[in-house]
Amino acid sequence: MKNSSQVMLLASLFGNLALADPQFIRSVEDLQDPSGYCLDIPGFGARLQKDAPINTHTCKYNRPGFNVDELFEMTPGNFLRMPEYDLCLSAASRDAGAPVHTIDCASAAVHDWRLHADSRLTPADAPGLCVTLSSDRVFVNSSIGNLTPNSTRSISLEKCASELRYRQSWRWSEPDELETLTANTLRAGMPPAVAARIRELGNEVRAQETAELYTSQRRLFTAADVVVSEEIAYGPDERHRLQVYSGVNRNHPQNAAPIILLVHGGGFARGNLQVFASAATYFAGLGYIAVNMTYPLVPNASWPSGSESVAAAVRWIKANASELKGNPEQIFVLGQSAGASIVAEFVFRPGLVDKESPTVAGAILASPIVKLDAIERTSIPVLIMVAEFDPDKFKFSAATLFRELIVDHGVDARLKQMRGHNHMSSIASLGTSDTQAAEEILDFMATAGRR
Repeated sequence: MKNSSQVMLLASLFGNLALADPQFIRSVEDLQDPSGYCLDIPGFGARLQKDAPINTHTCKYNRPGFNVDELFEMTPGNFLRMPEYDLCLSAASRDAGAPVHTIDCASAAVHDWRLHADSRLTPADAPGLCVTLSSDRVFVNSSIGNLTPNSTRSISLEKCASELRYRQSWRWSEPDELETLTANTLRAGMPPAVAARIRELGNEVRAQETAELYTSQRRLFTAADVVVSEEIAYGPDERHRLQVYSGVNRNHPQNAAPIILLVHGGGFARGNLQVFASAATYFAGLGYIAVNMTYPLVPNASWPSGSESVAAAVRWIKANASELKGNPEQIFVLGQSAGASIVAEFVFRPGLVDKESPTVAGAILASPIVKLDAIERTSIPVLIMVAEFDPDKFKFSAATLFRELIVDHGVDARLKQMRGHNHMSSIASLGTSDTQAAEEILDFMATAGRR
């Protein structure tokens, strides 16, 4: 990517010269969307709203045929023209708060624009009024589980101001921003500094150091995007507690949303509801109902209290699915490390539970370490994830379990290695620009049981 001085130079040049090919006009700042926001006509195809004020949409870089309502060119007369429709941008007035429309390029109301060296986009005759993105984003056209849900922000002319600079900065797109489908796509999102540090940490379990790497990472969803319940008791033990996360600001399903139950790790001796809080926020923002649970820990816990706790939490979810607006037939359980081990016992050894063990639609085991004496249940699809920098014992456990499930029992099982990740980082990355683990988990939940 070019640095800020290069971007400003390009803005200065392209703001006054015709462009050879149509390009995107996008926000300099990402504004919580990894793809940034591009000027966009509302609607699409037959529903295109050419007469409505123009707004912005998640940039559709690699969506040929769908991105034509985001392509602009600067004409020799400095009009911002959309060649697909022969429409040009025009501010409704030269007043603060005025919307921007697309109108016939032959109209007398068409005016020229300037993309200034400091990234301001203004009418040429009103350099003090900047095209400004709204502070509010709205999620649109986002089905449950979309990896990077689309969102929009409205725009208007506002007085140019330094405190609004992050919402008043624009630039033309660059060729190296275009997304490509290559062998490196899954790993492209891990920041180089994070990747280098994980490699330095090596194959040991370094929980604190890894957690620190992700505290400053920008996340797709924040606390403002979800509603979180109070702690709820799902069983008699003081550690039988859960919280329910649901999304509030996107096309969230009114009923029957898939549900994901999150089971933290911690060597059976540590862990609380904060361990998976970011992951729960991510899944809830995507449209799932996320349930974050805790369970009894050693030395107070005795085996098999972990698998019994998972079974009790699943029963609670099934009993309350209607109130949660969730689908009791679409419950997935994700466990990490020690949490993955007790989820594995719940899935494969229902006989450990005193009462009849409930079933689920699928289970995700992230870096499990487990040796099962007997596999009793083989009907639940499983995704086993292991990190490149997991300690060897976790790799051996994952590979052995996968072989046993596939060869001896014919279980619908998948085994995925998270390249570049360590024991803790693949789950910590959920909701960040690094989508490797998220893609595998979402794909599994979308297709589990469809062999």
